[in-house]
Amino acid sequence: MRRGTIIGLAFSLIAAASALSAGAQPPEKGAHRWTVVFQSATLPADAAKAVTRAGGVVTKAIKEAGVLTAAGDAKFAARLAGTRGVLAVGREKSYRLPPLDTAQTVAETFGTPTTADAGYGLQWNLRRIGAPAIWARVPMEVQNQATVAVLDTGVMHTHRDLAGQLVDAVATNYCVESESGSYAYPVYSQLIDFDAHPEWSPEIGCDPAPKYYASHGTHVAGTVAARFGAGAVVGVAPGLRIAAYKVFDRYRYTNQEGKLVDDVGAFDGPIFQAIVDAALKGYDVINMSLGSTIDRSDSGDNASWLAWDRVAKIANRLGTLIVTSAGNAEQSSNGRIAHVPSDLPTVMSTSATGTSSLQTVDGQLVAAPGSDVLAFYSNYGSAVDVAAPGGDCGPGYPDTCDADYLILSTYIFEDNGAPGYSWMAGTSMASPHVAAVAAVVRALHPDWTPGAVRSFLKETAEAIGPRQAFGHGLVSADFATR
Repeated sequence: MRRGTIIGLAFSLIAAASALSAGAQPPEKGAHRWTVVFQSATLPADAAKAVTRAGGVVTKAIKEAGVLTAAGDAKFAARLAGTRGVLAVGREKSYRLPPLDTAQTVAETFGTPTTADAGYGLQWNLRRIGAPAIWARVPMEVQNQATVAVLDTGVMHTHRDLAGQLVDAVATNYCVESESGSYAYPVYSQLIDFDAHPEWSPEIGCDPAPKYYASHGTHVAGTVAARFGAGAVVGVAPGLRIAAYKVFDRYRYTNQEGKLVDDVGAFDGPIFQAIVDAALKGYDVINMSLGSTIDRSDSGDNASWLAWDRVAKIANRLGTLIVTSAGNAEQSSNGRIAHVPSDLPTVMSTSATGTSSLQTVDGQLVAAPGSDVLAFYSNYGSAVDVAAPGGDCGPGYPDTCDADYLILSTYIFEDNGAPGYSWMAGTSMASPHVAAVAAVVRALHPDWTPGAVRSFLKETAEAIGPRQAFGHGLVSADFATR
């Protein structure tokens, strides 16, 4: 199988063997951050005063959910937990992106460019879920009626495969900055210094840092709706619109081993704010390729669960379906251990598939019949609703990882911000397949509720294996648009 780039492109490609979805690892020095759930369904008028009296500072307030996040020490949290009207207080979760193992390749010519895009021949994942059925059956003007909100690291809207696809660009993160006219651009030249400010709050501000570009959100957006004829790849539904939400922040801290960590992660507050904003704007689907494992028997973790549940139910009530990745810990989320947000009852959880065998048919890569496997990293359990291609390393794993078996999509080079393309793997890559199909279903049936769309996708999924691994089956763009 090929490990090189594609079709004489001007941009180099990246083979990213381990781009898995986010997990919760809050920085040790940023531990004085709290998620607060009030008993009332909306924030009380005196909620901010209650936080101040207890000795803390509000960082985000989600009035529609009766939830806020705050900074303060442990004594503050204890005082606030004992305040009348407060239901639960727990540490605010942080969601980190895993490191990317990348290998830059040399441009070469491969295959014959199709009328869609030069790299489509390598996108076996699109053929596996029947994406061409959308292109044949659903006019672009119908697809245009639906929007997927991508809550992630930001999206490179100037990438030639994404140009013109964005209808909104919002930053709910703390260190807000812009580039190329967008606050949701995936640039990170500011950070939160938790060493200098353990109880950091927005009033302290962010410190300058060497510029860095995060590629995750751009890759996800390309899978949803990279456009036809732009240069290299196409998305599941190129007629869909994308609303980019930048919910991640860059931060620095010294870990327990004494190592200085400079990383990118998302906190509960900015994510909650983005979910509510997207739902209030009427966006049809939210994609969140992130997650965290929590212990429901832990009171602090349960506060996070309660907050997430409230926010997710607001989106559901307003008509927005949330699609999320099931996680990459290769573990079951049954029992008291839960994965948020994917295990929430109003959220659609997606596990990741790979293939054990790729074949070349008419110059295009296709998954051999019966070759679907649960990706080696994917979580599983009763909460999984459906599965979608997330990429695997192929039959040579763990000795080798063949890029062809991963998911090819749009990319922004992290050192200089140049546009490109990359192969990545993870439930992060699986989730946008489902989000795109869900958005097309909403475009075809605008009166359907999120619950109806969720049920329909499960009913039309292709059975490929055990329920605990694949949910109701592989999402099918073909069956969902018949």
